[in-house]
Amino acid sequence: MRLLNVRLDDDDSRLVQQLKERGVSISELVRGAIRAEARRATNLEPLDVDALVAEIERQYPTPAAAKKRRRIDTTNRREVAEFIRAKIRRRA
Repeated sequence: MRLLNVRLDDDDSRLVQQLKERGVSISELVRGAIRAEARRATNLEPLDVDALVAEIERQYPTPAAAKKRRRIDTTNRREVAEFIRAKIRRRA
């Protein structure tokens, strides 16, 4: 069995003391909370990333006046090198 240390602020320390005075086992309480959180986390549905991105784009649309950025294939080293060279030339 492993030992887990947790830092508590003053309010939490008082709560722990009150629970101990009532006869509550803090170890069992913590184990139960960990198990409950683990069950809840495993029952979550996988995130629908496409839906999340669509929602963000709906809430925060790209302004009509926004400048279109050039898309490059970041796996093509020549294309990346040319993009960087062009960017440096523009700044100079």
